[in-house]
Amino acid sequence: MCFSSTASFTAAVVLGPLGLLAVRQARRSGQEGSLPLALTPLLFAVQQASEGVLWLRLENPALSAATDSGAGALTRAAALLFLFFAYGLWPAWMPWVALRFLDSRLEPWRRQVFKGLGLLGLLLGLGLWLPLAIDPDRLELLVVNGSIHYAPTLLASGVISHGLGTSLYALLVSLPLLLGPSPRLRVCGVLLLLAFALAQLAYLYAFTSVWCYFAALLSALVLWVVAEPVGSPLTPRPRTAGPPPR
Repeated sequence: MCFSSTASFTAAVVLGPLGLLAVRQARRSGQEGSLPLALTPLLFAVQQASEGVLWLRLENPALSAATDSGAGALTRAAALLFLFFAYGLWPAWMPWVALRFLDSRLEPWRRQVFKGLGLLGLLLGLGLWLPLAIDPDRLELLVVNGSIHYAPTLLASGVISHGLGTSLYALLVSLPLLLGPSPRLRVCGVLLLLAFALAQLAYLYAFTSVWCYFAALLSALVLWVVAEPVGSPLTPRPRTAGPPPR
């Protein structure tokens, strides 16, 4: 496995400048709605940097005992920051980003669907992350086969299976990209689902870490998406003129 502090920090260093380029492209286009999408690689850069710090702690034998017992403020902070993005932010961020990017091209019913997905994502994110932030003992960190295994005790642990929970999470993150009229955003949604399937099938022992790493790499496509030519905003179809009155 190639996942390590080097892999995480390299992803952060690459995604940071790409995010800045995407923001510059979004500003040049004059469309404010594309700015949240353009910021996504920068947010992934912060997330990967936090896991890089966590790797440095876990790779240091002198800190392994403190890490396993849940001690070490820096270790907990790095883990909670990573999971803030993984659990707390992405389920709500992606529907909101898609809504902002596509707003002028969406029918009213689609806007409501996107808002509903965003609300569900927000509630899910709070339910996943807040208990860990309040009680850090709920989180155990392990290195399994060269990847970080986040082993949290969630509120729904024992009630909802891992497969069902991660599938619902993946749908919340990818559906907003698939439901809109942007072909390039749809490509990103399909690739996110493929990355989810790969992480689920090949790296189940470290699903959260691996899937977020794949998603971070895919966020580089934001520069391509932001540059997509935007069609005319959705306008009502003109009524067909009826027969002249007799």
